[in-house]
Amino acid sequence: MQIPGISHLVGKDNISNSILLLTGSSGAGKSIYCRQFLLDGISQNEYCIYLSSNLTIDQYNDLFSNIEKSVISQYSIFINPYINDIEENMKLSFTLSEVANALDQAGIGKKQQMVNSPSLADTKSAKNVRFVCDSLTHLLALFGEKAVEKFITKLYFILKSYNAAAIFTLSTPSSNEYETNRISSIFDGILEMKLEDNGDALVRRIRMLSIKGIHHDPLWIQFNISNEGNISFSKRSNYAICFLCKDPIFDTPVIYTELPFHGHHLGIYKKLVKVYDFSLSGIGIPTEPINANFFFIDIVGLSDPLLSVNKQREKIETLNSLILTCEAFKADDKKIILPTGDGMVIGFPLNPELPLQLGMQLHRELRKYNYEKNSDDSIIVRIGLSTGPVFTVNDIKSNQNYWGPGIILARRVMDIGNEWHILIADNLAETLIALKEEYKKTIKLIGNYRIKHGQEIRLYSLYSNEFGNSELPIRKDF
Repeated sequence: MQIPGISHLVGKDNISNSILLLTGSSGAGKSIYCRQFLLDGISQNEYCIYLSSNLTIDQYNDLFSNIEKSVISQYSIFINPYINDIEENMKLSFTLSEVANALDQAGIGKKQQMVNSPSLADTKSAKNVRFVCDSLTHLLALFGEKAVEKFITKLYFILKSYNAAAIFTLSTPSSNEYETNRISSIFDGILEMKLEDNGDALVRRIRMLSIKGIHHDPLWIQFNISNEGNISFSKRSNYAICFLCKDPIFDTPVIYTELPFHGHHLGIYKKLVKVYDFSLSGIGIPTEPINANFFFIDIVGLSDPLLSVNKQREKIETLNSLILTCEAFKADDKKIILPTGDGMVIGFPLNPELPLQLGMQLHRELRKYNYEKNSDDSIIVRIGLSTGPVFTVNDIKSNQNYWGPGIILARRVMDIGNEWHILIADNLAETLIALKEEYKKTIKLIGNYRIKHGQEIRLYSLYSNEFGNSELPIRKDF
C-alpha cells in the first residue's frame, strides 16, 4: 500500500494494504489527501472507488478535472449513498451491494478466491483496489451512529476480501468522543491531521498515529498543498530536536544557551536548573537523558481529614508491600523508585510492558485484599502510565535523584483518573498495542484530555473484568 507521504510517516516505501481512518479538523486537508491517494492509484492503472454523501457526480468529476474523463470512467467510480431512490433504512445496505458489484464488474477477484482458484487469479488480478469514503462525519449526520457503525464494519470486510487499500475520513473533535473511539477501533490504522496558524501562514501536519503490525515513531510531518491541489511533504530530518524532550521542533525553535527548545519546554528546563542548581556552563542536564517507562500511583482519598495518621500510614505500607509481591516489580533490577507521599513513581528503563503488567497484577492483589475489608480499611488507587526522558540530578544533600518530562507526564495522566483507572499516555499505549494481540483487547482509546498549562494529551484506558475501570474519567479543570 502506497499512501501519500508513506516513507515520511512510517519510514517505509510500502506497507501491506490496510483500511485506514484519517481524522482531523475541518480544513486540515483530509479531502485533498484522499484525492492525492486516488490520483496516485489512477496513474498506476488501479481501480478506485470514491464514496461520498455530500458530493454530486459533477463535483466528483471536478476533483479530477486535470485527467481525461475517459480515464476517470475507466479506472474509477463515484457512489453517493444518499441519492439512491429507495427507502431511507435501505440506502446503506444498497451501497454495500454497489461497492461489491463495482469490484466484480471491474474484474477484481476476491483474495480468498485467488488463493483457491489459480485460473481465476490469472484473469482477475490485473488491478489493485483503492477506496475512499469522504466523509464518515456526513454519513453519521444522515444515518445515525448505529447504522453507520454497522455499515463500516460490513464494508471493512468487503474491502478486506478484495485486498483493497482504503481511507475513511472523520472530522474531529466530534460531539460524541465515545462513538468516535468505537469507530476508530474498527480500522487497521489511524492517520491524524492538524491545522495550525503560526501567525504568518496556516501549517498542516500529518502523522501515522498507529497501524497494526508496524512499529514506527508517530511523528508529525508537515505537508503543503499547491495551487493545483497536489501534496508535498517535509522531511523529518529538517527539524531541530528539543534538548529537553528529544522530539522534533516543527516551529521555530527557542534558543537558550545555544540549545534548541520547544517554547513550552524552555520554562521546564529553567525550573529544573533553578531547583537543582545546575550550572549551565558546567554539567547542565545530561545531553543523553535516561528514557524510561513510568508507573505513577496514588491512593484515592488518602488525604481525607477523617482518616487518622496511623490509618494513612497503614495504607501506604500495605500498598508498598503488595507492590513488592508483584512479579513485574521484581522483574527489573534497574528500576527508578521515587516515593510521593500517598503513592510512588516507578520507572522501568528497559521494558515498556512492565508498567502495564504491574498495574494489572497490583489491581488483582488489591481486589483480593479489599474483599473482606470495610470501606475505611480498603485501598483504592488510580494509576498513570507513560514513557519519556528523565534526568539524573543531585538534591541539596547531594543524593542522586530523578526528574523530567517522563515523570511529569505520568503524573498528569494519573491526575485525570478516578477510582481504579489505569490510564496510559499515547506514546506508551501505541507501543504496547503493536507488541501483542492481547493488548489490543484491553487498551482502549478514550480521547483527548486537557492537562495543566493548556496542554492536550491523547489517552488510552486499560481495563477488563479483572483490572481497570471501563468508565470514562470525569473531566477536571486544571
